[in-house]
Amino acid sequence: MNDPIVAELVAADLPTPEPVESDDAYHRYVCDTDRTGFWGTIDRWSDRAARWLNPILIKEARQSLKSRQFSGTFFLLLIASLFWMTVGVVTLAPDIYYVPSGVYMMTGYYFLLAVPMLAMVPLAAHRSLSSELDEGTFEMLAITKLSALRIVTGKLGSALLQMLVYFAVLVPCFAFCYLLRGVDLPMIATTIVVVFTVSFLLTTWGLLLSTIAQTRATQMLTMLMLLVAIFFAEIFSAIFVLSAVYTQELIWDLEALLFTGLFGLVAVSCMVLFVKAAASRIAPVTENRSTPLRWIMFVQQLIWIGSIATFALWSSDDDVLMFGCLMLGGYWLLMGTLMLGESVDLSPRVLRTLPETTLGRMFLLWMIPGPGTGYMFALTTSATGILALGMCSLIVGGSIQPFVFAMLMIGYLLMYLSAVRLIVLVVARRFGSSMGLALAAMCSLLVLGIVVPSVFMAIVTGAPSSFYGVQETTNWMWTIYRVFDDQKLDEAVVAATLVLGGSLAMINLFLLFREFSFRHVATPTRVTEDEASTAI
Repeated sequence: MNDPIVAELVAADLPTPEPVESDDAYHRYVCDTDRTGFWGTIDRWSDRAARWLNPILIKEARQSLKSRQFSGTFFLLLIASLFWMTVGVVTLAPDIYYVPSGVYMMTGYYFLLAVPMLAMVPLAAHRSLSSELDEGTFEMLAITKLSALRIVTGKLGSALLQMLVYFAVLVPCFAFCYLLRGVDLPMIATTIVVVFTVSFLLTTWGLLLSTIAQTRATQMLTMLMLLVAIFFAEIFSAIFVLSAVYTQELIWDLEALLFTGLFGLVAVSCMVLFVKAAASRIAPVTENRSTPLRWIMFVQQLIWIGSIATFALWSSDDDVLMFGCLMLGGYWLLMGTLMLGESVDLSPRVLRTLPETTLGRMFLLWMIPGPGTGYMFALTTSATGILALGMCSLIVGGSIQPFVFAMLMIGYLLMYLSAVRLIVLVVARRFGSSMGLALAAMCSLLVLGIVVPSVFMAIVTGAPSSFYGVQETTNWMWTIYRVFDDQKLDEAVVAATLVLGGSLAMINLFLLFREFSFRHVATPTRVTEDEASTAI
């Protein structure tokens, strides 16, 4: 080895040693964000954006993009769009060079887009949140600093990302339809906006339904409710889009834009309500889960009244006002029933959020969580809104029928909501408060209200009612049918509903003393210090 020639040969055969990195050195892939130049800047901004985004969104996006359901749907969509383009061009050839063929091709592309957007995305969002609750992984999320609203919006953001991917596949196909002539750019934009809005609304509805399911039976029921909603959404959106495409009657004047904007606000308010309601359902029971929802309902009513009043005054049609009163009455009948199922107990955390002053209690008492305050909030708010819609006709010198119909709706709300509250007060002592109990009581009363008058007349006269009269006061279905179909409104029935409903409401007022007993509780010093340290 001392020979220099031999030593040189041995050194040439040995492998070249790798450079030794120090212990505190990072892997070169980790150091990508520290690079300089354009791509280094992009990496740093991407890293900051990922830290700012909802962690649930990042987790759900990774899982969704790697799932077989998304991959299968995405590649099937690609294959189907390519297949339809080939079949459509071959079928229309050679006239495709001379005759506008965009409408024919767009019909197929609409159905290719509507199936994943209106069916797959809402079902995936519903299953994602329900599986968290069903498999027990939601408890791991609940002990983190993530709020319930952030968890729900993370799921919603993941669904939105899937929608954008599906749009990326089909929007170039719509551009191909534009090149074939027959459809214009506003028509394509309207189609995309309608599909996106309906899909987003169905997704928020699916998230809310997933939080309702507590058992296997309710999970099947909520899934069925979502499938029914998807079925009708597919039908109505297809009728709207295809009728506009084939008739070329898309109107872009001030009136159309105004009404589209107003009813778009109604749809957005429904999305906000569904998301907030889903977050309230999975929030801890110690939090105030009712007051934000009641403010949203109040704003929703203002939007609905503004939309209906504007539409009615623009068209000078009293039926529009009565339709608005009917929808508002049905809305508050459902919301009031759900609020009757709230818990009667308030946690110390909720008591600390109550109004401190007498003036605040006067105006905000009915915003406090609880079935009694919810009952009064539903009655007072709905009566004010329905009465405002009914008086719109009187303000412009129209007929008095919308005003009388508004009084009829108020009477029915007083009658049925008051009766359900009395039933729930009795039954809850044995089974406890629950929204299912209140809904079951309301459904039973609505059915009995139709059946009982006919049974009574059959017992008295030997046959069911063949004529309409005061004896059909509780038969809400026959009464509303006469108003809209026969344009007949019996003032005696309106007076009877107000007297009967007002009597039941007076009985309920004597049972509201518990709601007046809640007072504001001062925040303990330890809680204040903990919140301050958390904020820092």
